[in-house]
Amino acid sequence: MTTRLNTQISLSDPGDVLAALPHMIGFNPVNSFVVLTLHDLTGTPKFGMTLRVDLPCPANACTFGEFLLTGPLSRKNVEGVIMVVVGDKPNYSGCPESCGGRCHESDESGPDSEPPMLGLIEVVRKTLLQAGIVTAHALHVPEIAAGEKWRCYFDEGCRGVVADPKESAMGAVMAAEGSVTFGSREELRELVAPESQEVISRWSAKLDALTEEAIDSYDPSRVTEDLRKVFGAIQRIAAGSALTEDDLLGVLQAVADVRVRDIVMGTALSELARPAEELWLTLVRKAPDPELVEVAALLAFSAYVRGEGALAGVALERIERVRPEHTLGILLRQAMDAGIPPAELAVVAQHSVDDVQLLLGEEGGC
Repeated sequence: MTTRLNTQISLSDPGDVLAALPHMIGFNPVNSFVVLTLHDLTGTPKFGMTLRVDLPCPANACTFGEFLLTGPLSRKNVEGVIMVVVGDKPNYSGCPESCGGRCHESDESGPDSEPPMLGLIEVVRKTLLQAGIVTAHALHVPEIAAGEKWRCYFDEGCRGVVADPKESAMGAVMAAEGSVTFGSREELRELVAPESQEVISRWSAKLDALTEEAIDSYDPSRVTEDLRKVFGAIQRIAAGSALTEDDLLGVLQAVADVRVRDIVMGTALSELARPAEELWLTLVRKAPDPELVEVAALLAFSAYVRGEGALAGVALERIERVRPEHTLGILLRQAMDAGIPPAELAVVAQHSVDDVQLLLGEEGGC
């Protein structure tokens, strides 16, 4: 599931809402079920959280609606939603055996027929309504592209075309914040994909040598020194200086110590958040598997607390492929699936800010 939270921009036209989806999610959704939560319906309605999942099997409609209520929507005081179906190809691998292929029968749609996935939309709408959550719009669009025709599920006269996503007001806001919208989830995955095997093998050999050296020269003050090393690297990036390969290896070795990792998580709440995330992203692409998981967790946490659920998700995928039992990775995935707001998750690292200043003895060091 992909989430982006606390988007506060008013978009009243469905065509504009659809054009904003790639920016609100982080990539252009395909064959997706999207839920945009709405708040303050009696005043000036605002978007809250944006959820995206692969189109669920229609036979799982009841279960899916209950999942939304007990998971992502359970703690949000949601008053309304906009539901959007993009495409018409559900994830049939998730269909129960009892379906017997019948859920495939509702795939086809034409200009004069019912839009696809109508049964799913209706069941989810009723499930949410029982919890006091109204459906402001339920829309279907084949794809998010300028000029693509969309239509409502429950109002025959409610039709239109998608505005140009490149000219979306949301796109302008996200660009001003320095965020990037990807053309697809695969493009986003490529951002965190490992570099050449040659680089990873070289780094693995160097890290083995550094680890042996550290064992031979044990120093009880190493945590403090490692913290200085990591924050020094982040500050150099913030100043526009390049790091050497040895600098990067030193940081990677340092954050492999969970004591260091847990403290430097606090950078996500500081003015160093952007350069720190740049460092984690560089290391995720170069790190061998044993050292990958901790820096990937740092990237996932940093991305999530600033509302980049899509980037956090692909970072967690790398952890899950390498070490699915990784504790912090599991906790972050559960937080994402439950739709915990970034502000609540940030509390986990709040103590780290004070810890860093205490250990480094620097005023405003974080």
